[in-house]
Amino acid sequence: MENSKLVVIPVTLKGGNYLLWSRTTKIPLYGHGLWNHIDLSQNVEEEESSEVEEKEAAAAKKAKWFQEDQTMLAILQNSLEGSILEAYSYCATSSELWETLKNVYSNISNLSRVFEVKKAINDLSQEDLEFTKHFGKFWSLWAELEMLRPSTMDPFILAERKEQDKVFGLLLTLHLAFNDLIKHILRADKLPSLDEVCAQIQREQGSLGLFSGKGELPMANKGVYKPPDRRFKECAHCKRMGHSKEKCWILHPHLRPASFGPRECAP
Repeated sequence: MENSKLVVIPVTLKGGNYLLWSRTTKIPLYGHGLWNHIDLSQNVEEEESSEVEEKEAAAAKKAKWFQEDQTMLAILQNSLEGSILEAYSYCATSSELWETLKNVYSNISNLSRVFEVKKAINDLSQEDLEFTKHFGKFWSLWAELEMLRPSTMDPFILAERKEQDKVFGLLLTLHLAFNDLIKHILRADKLPSLDEVCAQIQREQGSLGLFSGKGELPMANKGVYKPPDRRFKECAHCKRMGHSKEKCWILHPHLRPASFGPRECAP
């Protein structure tokens, strides 16, 4: 199968990006006439005609098909992340691998990936990159976002996406302490409304006691501050307890409050 040498699958399947992977994989397979190894229904006529052929020709054709399919299987395997490849390396044909991945990952909500792409766009910074490379990264993320959320004129879908964008915008601003809650929210088949998400955040905040009354996060490993006990200080000049030589009013009269007599020193 010489066409297989030209097949390049641009996206690596990592699980959450199944929709992008499947779409970008179909394009080169269709373009090189290889999709019939995935969609076996296209081979019905070919299989029926092979029944009237001589046994040797039929066997040769079957062997060629198997060789091509193994090449196709290798192409798909090369586009999988290591952990996914290890998990599904038992699939013996390209169609079996394709269907297995479809059954496992196609039903996973795309909400997590939409959020990840939006976060990546929000965090994207040119820094020292030349503009063409920076724009390439930006456009790649934007194209994936459009693929995950295709254009539509359906008012119900548009209203749903508007509510989703409010939730995504809020989640992007949350403290890292809420990461587990964010993952839980994004794993749902349907994204909760903004009001429901706010209620979940409030419950999480209350149960963990994350914030003080001033709205500040407590520092991890922060010790409790204890002011020094003035009772154990002894002035090296007057020998009285409760202040140091630097604060002694006998040596430094200007430090003495008006309510004290001229000879009185701070206790």
